[in-house]
Amino acid sequence: MTTSNHPAVMITVYGKPKKKKTSDVLAAFPTALCIGVPSAIALVAENELGFTPAIHPEPPQTLPELVGLLEYLSHSGLAKQYGAIFIDDASHICDRSLAVWHEEAPLGKSGKKDKFYAYQQLNKYLLAMSGLARHMGVHLIFTFHERAPGTDSDGFFQPGGPSLGSRKQTEVLPSWCDINVRAMVDSTYPDPWFPGVYFCDPTNPEWVTGDRTGVCWGKTPGNLREILRAAAGGYVPARVPGLEWQDDVAEELCEKILVTGDINGSIKVLSETNPRFRDGTSQIHLRWACQDGIARATFKKRKARNLFDLAPKDEPKKSSGVPLPVPSAG
Repeated sequence: MTTSNHPAVMITVYGKPKKKKTSDVLAAFPTALCIGVPSAIALVAENELGFTPAIHPEPPQTLPELVGLLEYLSHSGLAKQYGAIFIDDASHICDRSLAVWHEEAPLGKSGKKDKFYAYQQLNKYLLAMSGLARHMGVHLIFTFHERAPGTDSDGFFQPGGPSLGSRKQTEVLPSWCDINVRAMVDSTYPDPWFPGVYFCDPTNPEWVTGDRTGVCWGKTPGNLREILRAAAGGYVPARVPGLEWQDDVAEELCEKILVTGDINGSIKVLSETNPRFRDGTSQIHLRWACQDGIARATFKKRKARNLFDLAPKDEPKKSSGVPLPVPSAG
């Protein structure tokens, strides 16, 4: 769990498939209890991050089952043992719930099924889940597929956002969240392994996004761990036990980048001077630490700007060339 005394946060990350939503949440909250398809979560965690997370063996298939599980975790005190609960691919749970509710819908006076029943149930259980999130005392994080901007059944424009099975809910759930961001790929973001960013611009009418920490912007590094660290006072997200050294490596790389402005060159120097790169330490764990360092430097550089300096804020620039691979053990 986290080592800070800050309030728990509720976070939604949405986007198209394979934009590193799951892996970034796992990297930010590696001690969380994960709820979703066990094999999918394990594949991402083990192959991209090199650890095995705590995964609920029998994930709920519908929102009533999910709310029941969250109530149990909250009332039993188990939630606080993990410090965070991660619900992966919540869009699937919403879609599955709607399908069940459409089948269960009662007959109206016309003898036909009540077409509003399923959406009333969706609203009911999403509201119950939001209420639980505020009283569990742990972080609650969701990933969703995205729903593109469009019009609702009445012909009114609805912005894009997380896919919850109903356009009207696209703006409701994000309003409960502390951080609501859209996962994207941006080739200008200087992470040599994956240029993932989070789009967050509450003034943009096309997509529902927002951030109560005040850290995010239109091209935020796609790194929830470093977003929370950059918040006022600084959250300190937990590391996988035994990988606490990653913060030292991230900080060392961050400082080199801030001094030189050369990300690839800083990675090269770090790989030649830090003993972790030569003592058999997992390359996956080293990459994870370096990606945190790149994001941390981006946040620190932006934060150092005067609040009243209204010129465009620059992110660290990519240096030319491809970074050298991390040396293999032995």
